[in-house]
Amino acid sequence: MRVEVSAPNRIDLAGGTTDLYPLYILMHGGFTVNVAINVPSRVTLTTRDDCFLRVVSEDLGQSFECKDLDDLPITGPLGLPGLILRQFPPPKGLIIKTNNSAPVGSGLGASSALTVALISGLLRIREEELSLTKIIQIAADIETALIGVPAGKQDHIAALYGGLSLIHFGFKGYERKDVGRSAFNLDKLHDMMVLSYTGAGRFSGMNNWEITKNFIDGDQATRAKLQEIRRITIRIWETVEAADWEALCPLVNEEWLVRRSLAPGVSNPTIDSMISAANAAGAVAGKICGAGGGGCMITLTPTSKRSAVEKALADQGATIMDYDFDFCGTKIRGPLQV
Repeated sequence: MRVEVSAPNRIDLAGGTTDLYPLYILMHGGFTVNVAINVPSRVTLTTRDDCFLRVVSEDLGQSFECKDLDDLPITGPLGLPGLILRQFPPPKGLIIKTNNSAPVGSGLGASSALTVALISGLLRIREEELSLTKIIQIAADIETALIGVPAGKQDHIAALYGGLSLIHFGFKGYERKDVGRSAFNLDKLHDMMVLSYTGAGRFSGMNNWEITKNFIDGDQATRAKLQEIRRITIRIWETVEAADWEALCPLVNEEWLVRRSLAPGVSNPTIDSMISAANAAGAVAGKICGAGGGGCMITLTPTSKRSAVEKALADQGATIMDYDFDFCGTKIRGPLQV
């Protein structure tokens, strides 16, 4: 049996960090706005007749093979598939190949998309079904165990559902609103949004953990800034629902200015220089994807200035990434017993 799974990465427009438990409980609700993109995380699962398990990370160039689930790694580069396999053991031997299209440390939610893809593939192999809500909860818990700090859920939601999502996190879990491509003129948003890679990856968990810890410890500045991000994200949510893409730009700038002050590692001179150069070329907003510190960034620009903005970013060392929005979410190909 061979099963192939693909799950999209995402661009987050606003509200990151407020999707972390217990922050969204303590804040009486977190809000995020993100859009899935066709930069996928892929998993291929092929059953074998023996009891061997082989895990191959094609993008990292690493592999591991064992007979016993207890011998699977639960830390390091292959710790993620190791933890997932322990929770969803296959009925017999299996070869798993994984591949992230995004650069390492991209801030596009690649590890979360990979987690969703592998869980979905193993469920297909096991002829088992779980609700999307349950998959998201398990995926976030597994990532939390791997990185040792709380993991948010917005990335898993984007990977499973696809599309542009308005997500509210609260006491009842999450509620998601879907934004249709044609009804909301999402082509206009795509035309004005440049995605680039800054050239350096980052580990988002530590930035998020420092912010979460400061909030729980009662740091009033952190609490005020996260509540401000929450307020701005709600305004961005309303702007998206109105398809007022020009009004979105100053709000994205506002969210970024608050976010970059949350922790010392969120921005750095390289990021600041890239954003400044893009603005000088005609861009009207910019922010780092994910928790900051490096990875990918989005730049909003009038379409007439797009070429000049892309050149300015490239001159600063950024790599312009080709992408489109993904409205399919997780896709699975392979046997299904009916």
